[in-house]
Amino acid sequence: MKCVFFALVIAIALVSYQTAFSADPTILWFKFDEDFKQEVKDSSPLGNKGIVTGDVKFEKAGKVGGAAKFFGGSIKVSVTDQLNVKQNLTIEFWVRPDKVPAATYWRLLHKGWVDNGSYICGIDNNWMAMGYTWDIKNTDGVRTDANMAGVVQNETWTYYTGTYDGKNIILYIDGKELVRTPANGNINGPADIIISEGFMGLMDEIRFSNVALTPDVIAKHMEGETVKDVSIKGKLATTWSAIKSWE
Repeated sequence: MKCVFFALVIAIALVSYQTAFSADPTILWFKFDEDFKQEVKDSSPLGNKGIVTGDVKFEKAGKVGGAAKFFGGSIKVSVTDQLNVKQNLTIEFWVRPDKVPAATYWRLLHKGWVDNGSYICGIDNNWMAMGYTWDIKNTDGVRTDANMAGVVQNETWTYYTGTYDGKNIILYIDGKELVRTPANGNINGPADIIISEGFMGLMDEIRFSNVALTPDVIAKHMEGETVKDVSIKGKLATTWSAIKSWE
């Protein structure tokens, strides 16, 4: 009887672990903590990879561990069904731009924006002064933006977050909501994801989630906490405690 109960508790622990893991909304995560040449490791459960094009180097001294140093090069991620999110999307990353020239727009990250655009995160020192941009386009061709001028700082780390929940797009900088714009519809286009076009500077901890994260979770990510790991450890610790007390 004791063996049966022990097996049951272990099964519950495994289910708890699998549930917590499968509930992880992270669909792409480049930590840049390992040296790379032509491919960048994805630390999300989906295990996609980034292909380096042009001048992108591994930088040991990132914001959190290593980082990617861009000299105008790019990292391309081939689109999959899981990455082709229609609604409920969060994009987060640390960014440290070099000195931004006048009359410049740097594409930090975009999905098909040149041709049949889905969304774009950028630095705009052309149409606005030293602004961060967050734009999406829906399947009806309607473009909506949440942009803020005067917040880009040269050679300074900033935590950029853009979310979309089917009702609003929101731009957060350093964990604080700056702009909220009503939006609706499905995000347009099944294009590949391109990280950096023309950008000069560092990026770190590039993370996509298939939910519109709350400010509390965004703050935890900015502080370096992994919500998934905390929830899994809590479930397993509780189950193991039950096993020990029964014995």
